[in-house]
Amino acid sequence: MSDPAAAHIQQLRRVAHWIVLLGGSIVGASFIVFTTYNVWSDPAIRSVVQQHFAAVVGLPAAAIASLCVVLFLEGAAGPIEFEGLGFRFKGAAGPLVFWVMCFLSMTLAIKVCW
Repeated sequence: MSDPAAAHIQQLRRVAHWIVLLGGSIVGASFIVFTTYNVWSDPAIRSVVQQHFAAVVGLPAAAIASLCVVLFLEGAAGPIEFEGLGFRFKGAAGPLVFWVMCFLSMTLAIKVCW
């Protein structure tokens, strides 16, 4: 690949990361607004949300937050590559494994704090 084409692909990738990051933030905010509206308007939903708040609100929020963390770090520092437990993660596996690690750590934090 020539240098101008590589620069164009890198710029396109950076724009795509920011679009997904912004979109994730908008979806997360919309989720909070619509969930709040539905919770206050229907007593049956309010009961389920009160009993299972961590599952209904916490896990989707953790998934979106994990995606935002991975995309922000990848956009700021470049491709995510790391080694651990005898494995080396690079390419598409790096962000995927990092997302899973972020999501599981946030899920564990929700479990411990809830």
